[in-house]
Amino acid sequence: MPALKDNSESMPSARRPGRPRGGKPVTASREQLLDIALHLFSRQGIANTSLNAIAKAAGVTPAMLHYYFNSREQLLDAMIEERFLPLRSKISAIFAENPDDPVTALTLMVKTLADLAGQYHWFAPLWMQEVIGEMPVLRAHLHARFGDEKYQTTLATIKHWQQEGKLNRELAPELLFTTLLSLVLVPFSRMRNDERLKSLSPDIIVRHALAVIGSGIGG
Repeated sequence: MPALKDNSESMPSARRPGRPRGGKPVTASREQLLDIALHLFSRQGIANTSLNAIAKAAGVTPAMLHYYFNSREQLLDAMIEERFLPLRSKISAIFAENPDDPVTALTLMVKTLADLAGQYHWFAPLWMQEVIGEMPVLRAHLHARFGDEKYQTTLATIKHWQQEGKLNRELAPELLFTTLLSLVLVPFSRMRNDERLKSLSPDIIVRHALAVIGSGIGG
């Protein structure tokens, strides 16, 4: 599994083209290009970000970008394989380790989502872009690569928990994970740009989400 990289909240720095004293041209590395692509994807959506825009932000020519990624599809595949899937695997592992304890699994999921959103600043806004955007490119690529098998397995697991009385029967299995993701990632996505949410912290977001799923809104 590729090593995860931390990404700063600001635009990843790319070295501008030029000729240092050695006379060799300075270019952005493959890792920098992935960082910059993720930053732009999380700000304006995958569908609205062209390869030329990524090259311009990186300070390289489109030809240099194509040197590392032959096509937009190849760049997206690399982003999914090297950056997104390792994060999703962390979440999936929680349920594999707690197959008979949905409360523990869902609680750990909330905490893990908060940890990931805090460490990888592109994670929450990219998820937001993909959920509310008209063209969910990331979801389409994941579906093309993996189909519906994981989704259907997840639904079956939730329904099994409900049948065993381990999970509230009033919950809609199709909405459960979207609800949990929203409770955590929407605040993380907004807190950096909304002055009204500047006082929020990861701990507050986790406590709020756990209170909602644990006790609801009743007194």
